[in-house]
Parts: sequence; C-alpha cells; structure tokens
Amino acid sequence: MTTAVDAILIAAMADEAAPFLARATEVGEPVTVGRSVQRMISLAGHPVLLVHSGIGLANAAGAATSAILAARSSDPEANPLVISAGTAGGVAASVLVGDVVVGAEYLTLDADARAFGYQLGQVPGMPPRYGTEADILALIDRTALDGRTIHDGLMVSSDAFVSEDRALRIREQFDGVLSTDMETSAIAQTAHSWGVPFVSVRGISDLCGPVAEDDHLTHVDDAAERSAVVVMSLLSRLPIGA
Repeated sequence: MTTAVDAILIAAMADEAAPFLARATEVGEPVTVGRSVQRMISLAGHPVLLVHSGIGLANAAGAATSAILAARSSDPEANPLVISAGTAGGVAASVLVGDVVVGAEYLTLDADARAFGYQLGQVPGMPPRYGTEADILALIDRTALDGRTIHDGLMVSSDAFVSEDRALRIREQFDGVLSTDMETSAIAQTAHSWGVPFVSVRGISDLCGPVAEDDHLTHVDDAAERSAVVVMSLLSRLPIGA
C-alpha cells in the first residue's frame, strides 16, 4: 500500500460497511485478504482503509491485524486510528434501540482465567480491560444524533449472540456494562498489541431480549446508519494526517 492511512474502519457485515461507502467521496478497488475485504476510501477528507471483516472475534482480530500491517507497509511508523463500527445489542437498562454506544473500556466475555489470578473478562497476559483515550472520545459530537443518546462506557464481546438470560448475568458480573457485540474486544486487543489508538462506535439494534434476533434484523440498517453518523462526526474533527 502506497497511500497514507489516517484511520482503519472495520465493519463485520456488508450492511454495516454500506453507510460509509455511500458517504465516501473516493472509493478504491476491493482487495481480499484472508477472509476480509479491504478498500481505500476517502471520508471527511481522510484517507481511510475500510475493512469488511466478517463476524466473530477471530475474523475481527485477523482483519484488524492485516489492516494495520497494510497501513504500515508504506510507513512503519504509521499510527492510524482503528474504529470498530456497526451494530450491537444493548445491555444496560438505560440503553435503547436507536442509541449509539461509544466504548471507553472493552473486555471479552468468554475470558475466564480467575483460577490463575486474572479478572473475569481478562485474557491472560493482557490488561484487565482495553481503553480508548480521552482525547479520542472528545472528538465525538454529542449532538450528532437528533433525539437519540450517545453513551460512553464499557462494551463487551463474545462469539455468542447474547440471550436475555445471559444479558442478566452480564449485568450482574460487569458493573456499568452498556452493550455487547461479536468483534469489538478482539479489535481492541489487536490495537493494544500493535500500539495503535482504538475506539468502537456501535448503533443499538436490539436489547438482548426474547425477540432480539428479530429486532436485530429489523434495525440493523438504521443502527448501522447511526453508527456511521457518529463515526463521521469523529472523523470530521480528527486532524488531517493524524
């Protein structure tokens, strides 16, 4: 790759990537890398590497790694902002369908090495939680969504679609948890390992309830659109060449 990259934007599904392709002023040819598809686009004046990762933690980690390596192929010191965009299930009672959650902290639901002294949700050898720097969170326009709330806080991830029963347990186990999805913590861990900044911005498509699957299918497009609106507000404030 010969083009500098200001940001890497990762979406698990085509529906989640579509709002960014619609907003792009330039769109490059798609390049398949493993199970992911990368393409250079221009958003808010920034060269952005848009990545369709596929669903799940392993797909997300692999896609994030290959994208970071691609961004550094022309500049080994490149430090692009990695953004996880798309949809999520709401866990907190205060989070509603149509809201957007911006991650301040991240952990993996399936990680449990407490027998060896680690915290629940902590991958052995990694920090208890991954985080987003305050200066990145400050770039979010809190008025970007008309009549909808943008929440900051803990996001959790699992390879399982979270049911109503499991959502109740998650609330008990992780104080202040806002949302759950199937990619964010893996991308956060990858960004941490490579020393690049990271943030997740997810539109809430369902509330992990008895009809969560139906709700997700109904709201995936509008939730992805709201995620894109908030991401664009961030990119519009991100310094060019950052």
